[in-house]
Amino acid sequence: MMRVFAPLLLTAVLLAAGLWQPHDPDAVDILARHSGPSLSHPLGTDHLGRDLLSRLMVGGLRTGTVIVAVASIGFAGGAVFGTLAALLRGWRETVILRASQVFIMVPTLIVALTAAAVFGLSPLNAGIALGLAAVGPLTLFTHSLTKRVLGQPFIMAAVALGVPPFGMLMRHLLPNTMPVLLTYIGNQSGAAAIAYASLAFIGLGADPSLPDWGGMLFEYRMFIFDNPMLLIWPGLALGGTVFVLNRMFDR
Repeated sequence: MMRVFAPLLLTAVLLAAGLWQPHDPDAVDILARHSGPSLSHPLGTDHLGRDLLSRLMVGGLRTGTVIVAVASIGFAGGAVFGTLAALLRGWRETVILRASQVFIMVPTLIVALTAAAVFGLSPLNAGIALGLAAVGPLTLFTHSLTKRVLGQPFIMAAVALGVPPFGMLMRHLLPNTMPVLLTYIGNQSGAAAIAYASLAFIGLGADPSLPDWGGMLFEYRMFIFDNPMLLIWPGLALGGTVFVLNRMFDR
């Protein structure tokens, strides 16, 4: 149970962190530039005297938005289509699988770059683009997994006993596919967080003045020797988020 609620708690913390910060993340105080950790600034300040913790919290909100969008769209689309394809069979199965393969032809990063060029790369737009890119692979994965479960002896026994289709789905099929699907979704969500950070790192954020973890890594890269903690904190935030998503969804 803990492995289910921990990622949800992480996402809730990321989203809530964007609603309140101890300081204005954009407030400049040149006299306090590069100050170390203190009661007022627990993680110190950057080269413009901005509170680093507040900027990390805003970046967490933006990253959390991407994670929620990718997980929701990828799961709602891929899991449903993949399960339906395995259950419907015939020409309808072929149509769904062929349509899913179209999504795989275009790399995920290219989809996100295209969305950035057309709509602007806000966290929501990035999440939608990355989520749609994940639908195809997840559909094929779910289809393969569902077909394997449908071939198990206990499923055949349930069919022979006359279990109705809905009961078969809820009592026998989903309980055996959902844990693996959640593991896959956790991995995809972590990859999406890294992909969004990569886009922000190369300057494709919606607003460069708003802190993103990837944008912070790019902005602070010149201080890697003078004040390496400016790079370490956003790197730890991103790495820790990906680790929790992967570890907690891992069976």
